[in-house]
Amino acid sequence: MPRTPKFVPVNTTLQRKKSLPDVQQLPFATSVMSREEVSMLGSARREEVRRQIDESERLKANPLLYLVSPKVKDWFSRQQLVMLVLIINIALAIMFFKMLT
Repeated sequence: MPRTPKFVPVNTTLQRKKSLPDVQQLPFATSVMSREEVSMLGSARREEVRRQIDESERLKANPLLYLVSPKVKDWFSRQQLVMLVLIINIALAIMFFKMLT
């Protein structure tokens, strides 16, 4: 029984999904901030920048403060296992060298 191939019309147009939405059809989100809100956000940002400058000046004046800074404490808490393995390796190396001498 011979099979007849199905023919697809060549002149059909493909319906593709657009990669980006049309900007003119998007809804506009025009939420205007009040003066009080802008003032509050600006003050908070200025205070944060001032705090960062003060902290950097204190750290420049006394570099030992890096050891007690929250960033360093955070780093030590994340690296506890690595430091434990390092200490054990150093202890084993010392014991090995003492056994050789």
